[in-house]
Amino acid sequence: MHTIIKQFPESGDFPFHFVYKDTKSPQNELSDHMHEWYEIVYVHRGEGLFFIDQAFYPMAEGDVFLIPGDTIHRAMPDKHHPVTSSIVYFGERLLPDISLGESFSLPLLFRHIQHRQSYRASLDFHDRKRWARHIEEVKEESDRRGQGYRFALRLILHRMLLELARSERMSFQESVPPAPTRYPWLHEMLGYIDAHLDRPLSLSSLAKEALVSPEHFTRVFKQMTGLRLTDYIHSKRIVKAKRLLRHSALPTHEIAVLCGFESLPHFHRIFKKHTESTPAAWRRASRG
Repeated sequence: MHTIIKQFPESGDFPFHFVYKDTKSPQNELSDHMHEWYEIVYVHRGEGLFFIDQAFYPMAEGDVFLIPGDTIHRAMPDKHHPVTSSIVYFGERLLPDISLGESFSLPLLFRHIQHRQSYRASLDFHDRKRWARHIEEVKEESDRRGQGYRFALRLILHRMLLELARSERMSFQESVPPAPTRYPWLHEMLGYIDAHLDRPLSLSSLAKEALVSPEHFTRVFKQMTGLRLTDYIHSKRIVKAKRLLRHSALPTHEIAVLCGFESLPHFHRIFKKHTESTPAAWRRASRG
């Protein structure tokens, strides 16, 4: 099976990684990836399509995408106008869940957009200038690595997220309509899969539900998401399993059933392939 986990440099106490003005064409874009780190993508120029979780969003100059950890996503740049973007990756450690007596917290922003599935914000001219300065500040601190640069990077990161949460234009209060595709049944099937992860999900049954042939289903699904159907379903089931392992006291064998795995050994094998850990060890580490 094709594993779709993006790897980062060893982060230790500072899980932070920065990519500056990287130009992606359809030929050199990562086909797909999923990871536990959070992600901020700022589009400097270019056009394309961004598949995030279950929907397709247009990419254009001045767009910001906030992507929570464990979210399947894939950028598809336009071949005539390739996307140039800067990306900030960071781990949960840099998002302390502290309310300071308010109803707001930085992790709450990500939980909010994930609940609404509205991952995209478009910036106006003045917002773009400010965000361009933020990106340059991140680059300068990352390059110079002066005294306290990690504190500086965390401050800039928090400022960027706070601006997104505060600005009425960028508050993510309203869902952004997913970009239309040539295959309306595909969006319906992505939602269907997400709602039925505890049930058998075969190619033949899904194709029948979508009223298309299995061959057509396979070709379009891979073309639009970058994933084979089996890989996608396994990844979604692992995300659900991790959520249950962290936030419930259910035993492992019950979680395996709720996530649609054929057996407990099958669950262990797929989980370890995605996380390099057993479910029990991952639960202990996540709670620690």
